[in-house]
Parts: sequence; C-alpha cells; structure tokens
Amino acid sequence: MPCGEYFTSYESRMGLFRWRTQRIALVLGLPIPFILPFALHGGLMSTITQIYIFTIAVLGLNVILGYAGEIVLAQGAFMAIGAYTTSQILADGLFGVQIGLLPAMAVGGLLAGFVAVLFGIPSFRVKGFYIAISTLALQFISEWFFNNSQLEWLHGGTQQTMPFEVGLIGQWLTITGTDMELYFMSLVLMLLFAMLSLNLSRSGTGKVFRAIHDNDLSAGVLGINVFRNKLLAFALGGFMVGVAGGLFGYYIGFISPGYFTLDLTLQHYVMLLFGGLGRVWGAMLGVGVVTVLQEFLRGFLQSVASNATSLEPVFFGVIIIVVLAVEPKGVLAALGQIKDYLRKWPFAY
Repeated sequence: MPCGEYFTSYESRMGLFRWRTQRIALVLGLPIPFILPFALHGGLMSTITQIYIFTIAVLGLNVILGYAGEIVLAQGAFMAIGAYTTSQILADGLFGVQIGLLPAMAVGGLLAGFVAVLFGIPSFRVKGFYIAISTLALQFISEWFFNNSQLEWLHGGTQQTMPFEVGLIGQWLTITGTDMELYFMSLVLMLLFAMLSLNLSRSGTGKVFRAIHDNDLSAGVLGINVFRNKLLAFALGGFMVGVAGGLFGYYIGFISPGYFTLDLTLQHYVMLLFGGLGRVWGAMLGVGVVTVLQEFLRGFLQSVASNATSLEPVFFGVIIIVVLAVEPKGVLAALGQIKDYLRKWPFAY
C-alpha cells in the first residue's frame, strides 16, 4: 500500500480500484485497447481478438474452478454447444424469428449453462477428481454428438459455415464480420464479463463460492447450501464459456468438432494456471501471454521443420510444471511478491 494512503470507508475498502495508482493506471490504460486496432495490421489484430474471446472462456472456467473449486474438463464441450447453437439460430432463427448475433450467443450460453448444471449434479455426492470424470464424460459425449452425421437434424451438421453479415440484435446494427468489428465486439464483451467476474468475487455469492472451495464441509456446517451454490457456479461458468463459444464460432466463420476437443480444454487450463487460479487479472494475463507464446512458438517450430509443431504441447507442459513448482498461485502472485519485496527494499521488513 502506498505510504500515506488509507481507507476511510467501507466502500473505498471494497472498491474495484482501491489505490490511487490503480485509478491512474485505469485512466491511462483503458483507452489503449480502443486505439490499438488503428495501429495494427490484420494478423496481429486477429490474434488479439482471439485473446479477448479466450479470456471470456477462461473467466468462465475461473468461476467454476477458481472460485468454487470444482474441476471441470469440458471447456471444449461448452464452447461447442455455444458455437453450434449460435450457428443454428443465425441460420434458421429461433422458432423462425431472426433474433440477431448477440441474443443467439446468449441462448447458446444459456444452453451451455444448462448442460453444465446437468453434469454438475453428481457434485451432490462426489467432489474433486470424481466430478472431473463426470465433466470429462461430457467432453467425449459432445465430440461424439457433433461428429455424428445421423444427428444432423439436431445439431444442424458436423461442419457449418456462419454468415458474416448479421444483425447484432434482430435485423438492426448489421455487421459484416470485418476484423475491426470483431475486435471491438470481442473487446466490449470481454470487458463486460471481466467486470462481472470482478464484482462476483466481491459479492456474497462469490464469498460463498470461495468458502465452498476452501472447505465445503465447514461451509455446510455454517448453513450454506453447498450443492445449490455449486450448481450456480456451474451455471454461471458454463454460460460464460458458451457465449465465448458462440463468439469464437463467428470469429472463425467455420465450425467443426475439431476446434472443440479436449486439447482446447487443456489449453485453457494452461492459461488459467499460468496466470493464477481464482484471479480475474491472472486469467487475463495467462490468456494473453500463453496465446502470444503459442503463436511465436508455432512460427518458430514451422521454420525448423514442418512436423515440429507436434512439440508444442511439450513446451506448454514444461511451462505448467515450472509454474506449479515455483509459484502454484500463478505468475500474478509471483509478481505481487516481487512488488512487496521492492516496496520494502532495501529493508527486510
């Protein structure tokens, strides 16, 4: 805490940006992502857009795993549900009515949240790795479901192309899917979900999630309905991941089950663990750093040998082992320790 700056009210103590330096950084830093696309070329802008989309998905994972402590291995399945639902609604409308891209993504998120709740029901009896197995089953079921051509009447087709010219709401505010439009839409949605996640962590519901995460037995003794709140975490997290799936489908323009495999789930785990579990800023940092590293590494390996990209998972596996061994709370926690050290330097206390 900067010397001479004190909390004088409960509101200032619980504020999102509590310190003067944080407020100055917000004022100086917030305009940057809105100015950035005017100085970037298409490829780099597309990479940053993907970072925004994956940040929404990882924030959803953070609600379930980081806040409530439930291990879920179905990120790919939730994103697939959101993407295919959005694609179907954009193609055929909802009950024949074209509701637009944003409501379609919201419906996809709601369906993903509903499925997440269904596969979270075993948390009534089991926890830890047992609930992870339940959600892993969802991942395999979804891959079989969306690859099954006999179920096209239900999912609309294994491979689908999304229309680029759509209205954001109904037939209004039509966009054509340019890089600039995708960038700003992803940025606004990412900021919205980041604010929701930050406020959730400070709310009573967020504190209940953390109590369940720390010790669900003690939380139950204190009168908390553990099962209901676990399902609530599944619903909120699943919704966010589903919305990210719908947005990701529109971003790539062509959806296929190959985009939503277990690899995507593990990739999001790497991002969250790298940045810091249970921290919104950690999730955002992890997605940004891992995505940039991934793009750089992929280009480097392709320059070495055409089949060298198969070594990419090995590299990220090593990163996770090192991060968990050095600082299990993630890079953000390590940066906090460095900050504390420098604030006291050259004294030891």
